[in-house]
This record gives sequence, C-alpha cells and structure tokens, in this order.
Amino acid sequence: MHPPARWHLAAAIVALLLLLLTGGQTRAQDTAQGGQPGGTPVRHRVGLYITDLHSFDFLRGTFGASFWVWSAGPAAARVLQTMEFANADQVAVRLESTVPRGTVAWSQRKITGTFREQWNLRNFPFDRNSLEIHLEEGVDEEDRFVYGADVANSGYNLREVVEGWRVRSMRVEVGVVAYATNFGDPAVAGPASRFSQLRAVLELERSNYTGFLKLTAALYAGFLVCAIGCLVPLTVTTFAPRITLLVASLFALVINMRTASLALGSAHGATLVDKLHFVGLAYVVAITAVTALVRIRTENGEAGEVGRLVRLDHRSCLAAAGLFILLHACLLLQAAVEG
Repeated sequence: MHPPARWHLAAAIVALLLLLLTGGQTRAQDTAQGGQPGGTPVRHRVGLYITDLHSFDFLRGTFGASFWVWSAGPAAARVLQTMEFANADQVAVRLESTVPRGTVAWSQRKITGTFREQWNLRNFPFDRNSLEIHLEEGVDEEDRFVYGADVANSGYNLREVVEGWRVRSMRVEVGVVAYATNFGDPAVAGPASRFSQLRAVLELERSNYTGFLKLTAALYAGFLVCAIGCLVPLTVTTFAPRITLLVASLFALVINMRTASLALGSAHGATLVDKLHFVGLAYVVAITAVTALVRIRTENGEAGEVGRLVRLDHRSCLAAAGLFILLHACLLLQAAVEG
C-alpha cells in the first residue's frame, strides 16, 4: 500500500527545511571564522581613540600610550582577540566588553602599552615625530578578513598635555602587511601570506625649547668667557691665564657635548646640538692656535712688532667669534626650515 501523496509532500518540505538550516549554519560559521560565500572577505569596522601619551624614552626608542580600540561586525569579540599590536613591547588589557547591536556585535577594549618608535632628534629642538601604533590581524589572511578604518570616530583627547610637545594631527589608515612565509599553514599553497593592518599615526611637534637651552647653556657660556678673555692684550703675564681659560672651556664643551648626546640618544648620529658643539670646539681650538702663534712670534720678534702682533691677536679672535656666530645662525635656521 503506497503512502498518501501528502506524506511525500511533507517529507519533501522537511528535507528542504533541514537543508536550508544546515546551509545557513555553515554559512554563519564561515562568516564568523572570517569568510563569506563567494570568497568575499569579511570586513569589520575598527577604530582607535587615544587618551594618554607618556614615558617618552629617546634612548630606548619607545613611548607609552593608553587608548580604546573597538570592532563592529559579525565577530567583533574574536577580531579583538586575534588582533596583534605589531610594534608593541608590551600591552595590557584594562577593560573589555561586547554588546549586540542588531545584526552585528560591538566589542571594545581599553589598552595600555609601550610601543617602539624611531625618534628623529636630528633637528632638536625644531624636530617633529610621528608616533605609530600598528594593529594587525593575527589569524585570517586578507582574502578572508580585512579591517575597515572607523575614521569618523577615531581620534585623541589627552587627559594631560605631553610636556614639551604638541599634537598636530592624527590619522588612521588601513593597509596590508606581507610576510615571505606561510607560517607552516598546510592550507596555504604559496610561500607568502598577507594580513590586514590598521595604523594610527600621531603627528607631534615640540612646543618648548627649555631642554635646548639646558643642553647648550654651557656651550654659549664657554664662548662668551673665551671671547671676553681674548679682549685682554696677550703679554707674558696674560698668556698662561688665557691658555688655562681655553683648556677649561674646551674640557667643559667636551663634557657638555657628551651629556647632550646621552640625553638625545645621538651616539651614532649628529644632531643639531652636536653640530653646534662641533663649531664651539673648532672656535676654542682656533683661538688656542692664534694665542700660541702670537706668543711665539712675540718672544722671537723685535720690539716694534709687538703692537702689530697684538692687533693681529684681537682681529683673529674677533674673526673667529664672528664665524662662530654666523655658523650657529646658519645651523639653527637650517634646522628650523627642515623641521
């Protein structure tokens, strides 16, 4: 006896519903794991809001920051869990939350960390620096998952002004970072991989020149002392005090230059402060050479030449001082223009 036709219809409807349900679950799992039907990558809106900058360390090349980072999409919480801070030395999660928002979820984290930065202090105190925070997807490649920058809501509102610095602007931008390896993933055919990346860039410029004055005070004091000492006519009694003054100034400049290099982390490069000290050292060496030459010629020369040698000493010292001032002005102007 054959079953009624309505049984066949009911069985067909049940099978169709089961098929739709199974397919829908599979698509949902694929979407949550970073892939959409047809190979279209899942896009999550990601943003960042900086609330604090601190611990600028020029010697170690780091800075500290606290910020909120968020993601909005079908798997927002998972996006933050697989997010890597590529240029961080260390990070700590202070607060985390996930809230449903209709068909998507909104997840956010409060992050505090230390990040690496190549400080450029060559034109100190007219220097500008770009502090960057790199957020990078750590699991799914770009063909399955990409970041979308939430430009409208990203920004900064620092609780405290960074001493000596002013924030000019901030931008967030998305890109792709490539690696020449597939990290041993057996599902990846090629020898390379590409992951989505978001970069937050803060443009800073120096707003206080007190540090520059501290690092160059000994330089300019030594120059003035030498210049005043050169106004005293060079005689047998004044030769020894002048040489002593020049040696003391030279020693002070060398010590101050070393201190400035340590403060700015410029042991392997010449900053503006280093160049200014180089000019100061050259000035002291030049004055010392003129002093010794005039003294030798005074002892070996005739009495009538003394007046001419004294004038030569004064003119040489004035020329060296003028050249010192001119070179310093040029170096400062060049640094201010290059910024």
